[in-house]
Amino acid sequence: MQKTYTVSELSRALRNILESSFRSIRVEGELSEVSISHAGHCYLSLKEENYLIRCAWFRNRRGAYSIHPKVGMQVIVEGQVSLYPPRGDLQIIIHDMQVSGEGALRLAFEKLKRKLDAEGLFDPDRKQPMPEIPKSVGLITSPTGAVLHDMMITIKKRFPALRIILYPVAVQGERAPGEIVHMLETAGRRNEVEVIVVARGGGSAEDLQAFNDEQVARAIYKCPIPVISAVGHQVDVSITDFVADFSAPTPTGAAEQLTVTSSRLRERNQNLSRRLSDLARRYLEQKQQALDYQTARLARPDQRLKLWQQHHQHLTQKLTARMQSEIERHRSRLNDSVSTLRIRSPVSKVDLLRQKTEHFQSMLQQAILKKLAETVRMVEQLQGSIKILGPDTTLNRGYAIVLNEQGKVVTSPANVETGEDLELKVAKGQIRATAK
Repeated sequence: MQKTYTVSELSRALRNILESSFRSIRVEGELSEVSISHAGHCYLSLKEENYLIRCAWFRNRRGAYSIHPKVGMQVIVEGQVSLYPPRGDLQIIIHDMQVSGEGALRLAFEKLKRKLDAEGLFDPDRKQPMPEIPKSVGLITSPTGAVLHDMMITIKKRFPALRIILYPVAVQGERAPGEIVHMLETAGRRNEVEVIVVARGGGSAEDLQAFNDEQVARAIYKCPIPVISAVGHQVDVSITDFVADFSAPTPTGAAEQLTVTSSRLRERNQNLSRRLSDLARRYLEQKQQALDYQTARLARPDQRLKLWQQHHQHLTQKLTARMQSEIERHRSRLNDSVSTLRIRSPVSKVDLLRQKTEHFQSMLQQAILKKLAETVRMVEQLQGSIKILGPDTTLNRGYAIVLNEQGKVVTSPANVETGEDLELKVAKGQIRATAK
């Protein structure tokens, strides 16, 4: 006779069979219905299309793990198949959980992004400025891909003079990160380009993984040449986009950023021409002001002649006064001697005094002649100086004195009106002129 099971007996039997048959199993699926109890236990479901398995991940198994389950996450769980007796539900008791597929890559991406950001590799202040119009560019990309062809067409069409140096690398696969790092170091060491473009076309997350590599990011950060990241399509985001000095939405967009059209060059040249003209005008104005200032400080010939004449007159008056003083002094002494002679009136003394008087007269005449000769020489020297500095000498050197209709000296064009008659006094005559 067939045995009849109670519900509890069947539940326990099925649990024993399942747990003994599936002690350790790995199952991949999408998380759904994720909930965490107050005690810290996590209850969730794995689904695939129309199939669903409930799971339990207890707190003592979760403590050492950093994965935070979220609805929609693709994961691989490792655990034991069991049965929950109160409801008779099939479930998996999770021992370990890992993100799978693109989810794992996304998790690694976010982790590396936070790490590099904390170290300051994304700091905008350390990014190098892009050259306004580069003359040479280095392309780190695949030599056989469509990216190189598209970028070359764009550059040659917009700015054929741009010099291009290719640093060929693999852009996906295990050897891609090492080759990209090597070419970044090579370009930086050679220093033969003004900007570097790290470029790749679109693809899956696995295809773009080389540009989410930590060593590639650090090589871009250390590169002494500005680096542009041009990886994937507009919606694709890579670590190189954050650490590079500039990020372009596509490789073709990077080529457009690096090149300029003829209209932009003409506009730049016009701006430079205007700036140069303004600088030249300001420079000439400054020099003209300096010239006017120095011209105002120069003494006029007639003023200098007047000063010399005043000095000569002063010396003449001083010499005449000195001569008169000497004559008066000697005359006074002579009068004193004559008075003494008259008072004493001895004949011998008269003769002696007469001799002395004649001697004094001779000395006086010699002194006077000597003073006159010195005065004549001084006057001749002064006359020579006056002649050298006089207007006639100045005119003989090719200068002219301009007189207006009133006979006054013209010192500035502002004092002359158009059509006014002028007289130009030169060394050997006068010239009549009309101001234009």
